[in-house]
Amino acid sequence: MGDVVLTVPVIQNLLKKYPDTQITLLTNSFFHPFFDGIPNLTLYPVDLKGKHKGFLGLSKLVKELNHNQKFDVVIDLHSVIRTWVIGFLFKLRGIPIYRIDKGRADKKAFVQNKIRKALPHSTERYQTVFKKAGFDFTLEKSLIHPNNKIDFDVHEHINPKEINIGIAPFAAHQSKQWGMDKVSAFIEQINKKYKAMFYLFGGGKSEVDQLNTLAETYDNVTNLAGRFTLTQELHLIQNLSVLVAMDSGNMHIATLLGIPVISVWGGTHPDIGFSALYQPVENSIQISTDLLPCRPCSVFGTNECSLKEKPFACMRQIEPEMLIQRLFKLKIVQ
Repeated sequence: MGDVVLTVPVIQNLLKKYPDTQITLLTNSFFHPFFDGIPNLTLYPVDLKGKHKGFLGLSKLVKELNHNQKFDVVIDLHSVIRTWVIGFLFKLRGIPIYRIDKGRADKKAFVQNKIRKALPHSTERYQTVFKKAGFDFTLEKSLIHPNNKIDFDVHEHINPKEINIGIAPFAAHQSKQWGMDKVSAFIEQINKKYKAMFYLFGGGKSEVDQLNTLAETYDNVTNLAGRFTLTQELHLIQNLSVLVAMDSGNMHIATLLGIPVISVWGGTHPDIGFSALYQPVENSIQISTDLLPCRPCSVFGTNECSLKEKPFACMRQIEPEMLIQRLFKLKIVQ
């Protein structure tokens, strides 16, 4: 989800520079709300678990695409086996293909402490592919604009007169999760000093169950996970005062909705190219690599922790007060 939503500012800036260009974007239909209101953009739903599954399914997809439309170029922003197959099938039709360089070698070197400079952001890597195809444009700040044509009053759920702190505590891997005990302690410490409302975000039954348990513990905590459509969630996030998130899709969504984001980093590192856009570097909360030389241990957080006596110390050593201090400096709480 994070990879998909980060294409939004790139596509918007390209179409701003080249308003006569027509783009057809292949992605899961669930992600379509990210692209609402973008002109000259056609969203084509890809069903990789159904009719577009496997080589025959991808062949069918390419035939569908070429049935009523002529394509001049194909841009591969994902560079995985599926998109290689799609590119190959388009190339057989004489259509040029441009593919992203994900910088896998540099990212691996960064994890191995052979590189310490910040690597290009994912949006810059997307931009580079388009430049290779002849589209030269700058990356200016650009946000998601959720569709307002919905029967939904966000203020029935989030009062704009309150301090509204969103928390998205989950990520794909354990090395990227702060832990529910830390989240609970964070809420408890804020409640001792400040008046605020908390809103929890997540997905999937296991996550929803854990968030429900946390919400039942505090009168000022509401679990929003599993209750709304993606478009509705975008409106809810847009009305937060701040979102506290892990290295996850929710982090990217919130920053592209224009709200402050405090991100928590453990086994991964923002300088590998996945940092929250438009946020000051101080908003990335992490333990210094000088204190924990094993950080980062993974590009995507998939590695097991090598610290057997203090597993996931990169996350466990991040204390709630570190985030609260950042909230204070951002004047979210006073």
